[in-house]
Amino acid sequence: MVFTSRTRLALGLAAAALLALLPGARVEGQPKKAEFKRVTIKTADGVELAGTYYPSAGKKEATVLFLHHFDHKEGGNSHKDGWDKLAERLQGEGYSILSFDFRGFGESKTVDASFWNNPRFKDNRMMVKLKGKGETIDQKDFNSAYYVNLVQDVAAAKAFLDRKNDARELNSSNVIIIGAGQGATVGAMWLASECRRRRDTTPNPLPILAPGTLADPEVKDIACAIWLGISPRLGGLDAGPRVKGWTRMAARDFKVPMAFVYAKDDKTGDNFAKDCLKNIKDGLKEKLEYTGDSAIEGTAATNSKLLTVAGTENFIVKRYLEPVLEKRGSKEWGERKVRDWRYYYVTPSSAIPIVAKQATEEVPVVNISTFYPGR
Repeated sequence: MVFTSRTRLALGLAAAALLALLPGARVEGQPKKAEFKRVTIKTADGVELAGTYYPSAGKKEATVLFLHHFDHKEGGNSHKDGWDKLAERLQGEGYSILSFDFRGFGESKTVDASFWNNPRFKDNRMMVKLKGKGETIDQKDFNSAYYVNLVQDVAAAKAFLDRKNDARELNSSNVIIIGAGQGATVGAMWLASECRRRRDTTPNPLPILAPGTLADPEVKDIACAIWLGISPRLGGLDAGPRVKGWTRMAARDFKVPMAFVYAKDDKTGDNFAKDCLKNIKDGLKEKLEYTGDSAIEGTAATNSKLLTVAGTENFIVKRYLEPVLEKRGSKEWGERKVRDWRYYYVTPSSAIPIVAKQATEEVPVVNISTFYPGR
């Protein structure tokens, strides 16, 4: 049978139309859809965090960790506002991305028995209402003072990235943190803890052994942090002075590039971001390249709602991340084997290092009293 050019064109169009109806099919010329996997991240205290992992296309050796905004009255989750759209954009640029719902929010509500009975986590049974069989939790049942414990979720997410690193799926030596609202507040606390967390280089150390030689602080693996409307409040309580201390430690003392992003018409966000920045730079003679603030024009949007505003995404991807990563370069991949090592927190005020994780444990535990004194 002989096909005329018109016949071939008609058959081609019909075939394309048929392919477009097939699940997962993509006609040439259409934008490629994001590829992602739903994942579960287990915390040190027995919470199952619902996450979304976007593997890299391989063009960049950098990984982005999202920390969504939350509110003790209104809730929040990792898919609200523009997080999914930003993930698709970053994946298209070659990054790998991990997002997750904080404990008690979104789909992160399942816990095991250790959540209630582990003596290292007394806040769980003292500040979270037990309902039914205790197999689920909800942020509506959290005491206002409990929200500081969400920092354990960030530690678990980083441990997840380290396991992906060892599977050769990403390079967790180049991690970018993007947090919004109170998620940024928790992120700043975790970042301060990374400034103090160090690996004991003793192979397979026993719990009873004293610390050996300690490696460089783990914050060395953080390429930069972007805070979208970082909040001075945490779970309804004032955390402003602490936030300024955490961001100063990371940006000033450990030279982590840090961008404070806010809406130009949001005076509260504007003022707090500038207060944090002033606290970082006051009296400092050296220039902290890529640590500064950026006002998004024509909006009063707060926290992650900034992601729905034209200009925010381009600032993140093009105006900030590209030059920061070009300056930093790609840190060489290295095997983490986090489970095999013991980690300590080393602070100027502690006479002896504080254990963050024993060998064989999967996830470091952020010492709340060290990084949030009075709690």
